[in-house]
Amino acid sequence: MTKFLIELLTLPSSRYPDKWKPAFLAMQLGFIAGGFGLLGRDLLLILTTENWQPIIFSELFFASFIGVGFILHTIGFAKFGVILSCIAGVGSATAYTYLLGWNSFFHLWYINLAILIIAVPLDLRLKTFLAVIFILVYCSMFLFFYDVQPVYQIEKLTESILGISNILGSLLVLGLPMGMYSIFLEQERNRSEKLLHNIIPKSIADQLKKDNKLISMDNPEISVLFADIVSFTVMSEKTSSEKIVGFLNDMFSKFDDLTESYGVEKIKTIGDSYMVVAGMPVATKDHALILFNLAKEMVKISATFNDHNGHPIKLRIGLNSGPAVSGVIGKSKFAFDVWGDTINTAARLESYGSPDCIHMTKVTYELLNQKEEKFEEKSIEIRGKGLMDTVLVNVQ
Repeated sequence: MTKFLIELLTLPSSRYPDKWKPAFLAMQLGFIAGGFGLLGRDLLLILTTENWQPIIFSELFFASFIGVGFILHTIGFAKFGVILSCIAGVGSATAYTYLLGWNSFFHLWYINLAILIIAVPLDLRLKTFLAVIFILVYCSMFLFFYDVQPVYQIEKLTESILGISNILGSLLVLGLPMGMYSIFLEQERNRSEKLLHNIIPKSIADQLKKDNKLISMDNPEISVLFADIVSFTVMSEKTSSEKIVGFLNDMFSKFDDLTESYGVEKIKTIGDSYMVVAGMPVATKDHALILFNLAKEMVKISATFNDHNGHPIKLRIGLNSGPAVSGVIGKSKFAFDVWGDTINTAARLESYGSPDCIHMTKVTYELLNQKEEKFEEKSIEIRGKGLMDTVLVNVQ
């Protein structure tokens, strides 16, 4: 039961409007804080005021509407709940100001409720209309009741406590939702930034946020890697879609961690193929060596996964170095991509490669500036490229 109540009060229902959801918990806490404030205020009046019944009954009349508004907000009727509560709050402030006088500071609620109604995601014309009404009521009360003697005289200490409680309470009821909403927006902004940087390099993302100009770069010397899962088509036919997606997500997530630790850029996944680039957007001298070491780690990781027959997963990897063009394409679903003969050749090398081997051009192998024990020099006919001198390094 306790768990149910906590979830009811802290989690928006399926009926709750999507655009209101970021403010749900903040609004709930504002309602709850206001409720505790009301109880404390009424207890103070009961203990210190002889003729407290008319004052408390007036408060309870308006509080009942605020309670209904809280229930409506909790069960998903956010718009009606907030409007009803704010109107009832203005009514309560008016009644208290009339009964206890201006110095009890209940008039502060006019301003706070006007600000609150503007802050919530209501229709602009509706919330502007309501906010103007609240302020007009405030002005009218000031003009007609500022110097008028209150209907009920209360002790000076009680009046001072009420004044201070209204100052602090109005700040709390308004500040708590606003503060929490600001924290939520900051968290959402950081989450969006992280997601954006997962798609686009940070320097490119920062440039994209500044203006909508075409972003393109010439990269005179980079290395690109394509990794493809051997016999993936057969495996996908023999395995459920849920398991295939889970498998790809688990393995590619580990690859993502690798790219982050090596400081290289994951460009995209194409089916079961994984594409990484080193040497851009910031130029790096040892771009080929970085990707070669990355490729060896990828082979080790893939071997920790099994296919539908229980055999370790194997990768074919193509690696090439040279110039390329990169940039951001698209409008609503933009993407950062790389083009050029260097990229096409790397893709061809992968398709002509062997399981658990890194297939690269001789130029790229020379950039490594190191000798591998298990390597094979080959001259092969590659579609669209003709006869090429390549090196096949076995990393198992």
